[in-house]
Amino acid sequence: MDRNASGAGPDGMTRRRLLQSGGAVALAATAGCIEEMGSEFPKNEKWPVSEYVPSLPVSERSEALEERISGLADTAITDPDELASTLEEYDLAVESIERERDVLTLEYVNTDRSDEGNVHDVALCAGGYAALISSGYDATAFGVTILDDAPASYGSATVETPWAVSYTEGEWTAAEYGELVVSTIESTRYEPTVDVSPDG
Repeated sequence: MDRNASGAGPDGMTRRRLLQSGGAVALAATAGCIEEMGSEFPKNEKWPVSEYVPSLPVSERSEALEERISGLADTAITDPDELASTLEEYDLAVESIERERDVLTLEYVNTDRSDEGNVHDVALCAGGYAALISSGYDATAFGVTILDDAPASYGSATVETPWAVSYTEGEWTAAEYGELVVSTIESTRYEPTVDVSPDG
């Protein structure tokens, strides 16, 4: 039986060329599907996507975040001092609150960072700030500095006023508002220290 060494058929098409053309067609079809799937979800450019995430049958950290934000956002807070005293009622150890130009700033000591981290306290701050903005207070943003018990600064978070307005006016849920606020948290990790004695 005479076989063509190149594997060409009667019409000149080789087996390799047939596979290549078939792969190209499949790749083009897949690309179209991926593009279509991607168009179903908005691009996240500092835009909350909580409502697009499917709910899970377990309690998540976001639930505590929502509870703390909505709990304080409904409180009547009309000035920064009232915000500080309200946060202290929730066991937040406020060190200072002041206005620097058009930004309200708060410093507090996180005494439970090993148990709860920073999210729970920052959620309280975000809820309180939403209540303050809802009462008519005018500021560009709310800067939160997180202190350890030294006290020394080890973290920060920022609440942009338009986020708080979108939440208080019902455009965003507490989860969406909280998602953006939590995304601004920055903190320093402390490595555990081990005492090594030359005599030990």
